[in-house]
Amino acid sequence: MNHASPIQSLLVTETGRCVACGLCLPHCPTYRKTQSEADSPRGRILLTQAVAQGTLPMSERYIEHMNLCLTCRACENACPNHVNYGTIADEARALIHQKHGSPLPLATRIIVNPALSRLAGGLLRLANSLGLRKIFKSLPAASRQYRWKTRYTATSAQNEVCLFLGCVSNALDAETLAASVFVLNRLGYTVHIPPAQTCCGGLHRQAGDSDGAMALETRNSAAFAAFAAMPVLTVASGCGARLIEFMPDRVQDINVFLAQASGWEKVTIAPLRAKIAVQEPCTLRNVLKAKGVQQTLLQHIPQAEIVALPGNAQCCGGAGSYMLTQPHMANGLRDDKISACGEVAPDYLVTANIGCALHLARGLNEADMPVQISHPVMLLARQMGFTGGLE
Repeated sequence: MNHASPIQSLLVTETGRCVACGLCLPHCPTYRKTQSEADSPRGRILLTQAVAQGTLPMSERYIEHMNLCLTCRACENACPNHVNYGTIADEARALIHQKHGSPLPLATRIIVNPALSRLAGGLLRLANSLGLRKIFKSLPAASRQYRWKTRYTATSAQNEVCLFLGCVSNALDAETLAASVFVLNRLGYTVHIPPAQTCCGGLHRQAGDSDGAMALETRNSAAFAAFAAMPVLTVASGCGARLIEFMPDRVQDINVFLAQASGWEKVTIAPLRAKIAVQEPCTLRNVLKAKGVQQTLLQHIPQAEIVALPGNAQCCGGAGSYMLTQPHMANGLRDDKISACGEVAPDYLVTANIGCALHLARGLNEADMPVQISHPVMLLARQMGFTGGLE
């Protein structure tokens, strides 16, 4: 393999670890839908190996098969040889981006631009206030906005943490960020919000824009460097999955942190007589390795009936920008979740990732299902007295 690029060399090495046993196949959402070997982890690995070695051209068909991958990484849990499929998918897309230079999708560019995402959030809030969401069921909801302080001091603080805002969460679900500050403060944790932080770069990485992702990585590393002794908490597991790549010893999902936190004996949590179904994001389950943590945290709410949404091992189809770039497969996978939700008939559907929440909320809205979707921390905060404001 003459004149191989670093990406090609990495891909040849990593794909070579696959023994083609096929144990990954039944765990792959796209393979389960298409029954095509080329839409399975094993198939994509063998195709990528051939492309990296130069024995197969980087054809449109190859790119289509790679783009159809959700990078849910369920296959990694089934792999006996611990092949890093996430790395293979990311680097394969970087190779595609390197050759074709495809720009980020327009919707993604809006999301990751702070000014544009704030504008989009404002327009959505206006549309929601005018009742347009009842007419245009595909419109997402958008919570109130906040002027973030750099520090929220807890009374009798026992420790300090940093909070990562993210792009989509800050634009469309800032109230969950505020709820996180509220709960942390009540438990005795002072919360720092570094103003220089930026997008995690996950959507750039997903699109193969390694340079863009690394530039954001550098900015975030610098923004949190002054708080090096503190955990960096994320409310979106998708962001956490990206941040943990370059801050592995610091990043924690908010659910994981709170489930292990002290101070619960100091707070009062009102009962909630409701059935709560828990959807488990792939990034929380497969990347952050925190299966079941949402249920553990929600156990703090008295009288709540907490159940796992059937089929939690399968991706919901949100997968970052996937819901925008691959709507047919994304909606097909989402339909499975909506059907499962209909079987369980919960009052609330909770999920720890904003992308999943937006995707599922649209499905629930289109199906006219009277189920409230929420982040676990938001549900918990409300039972602790959170009404939306911050001191």
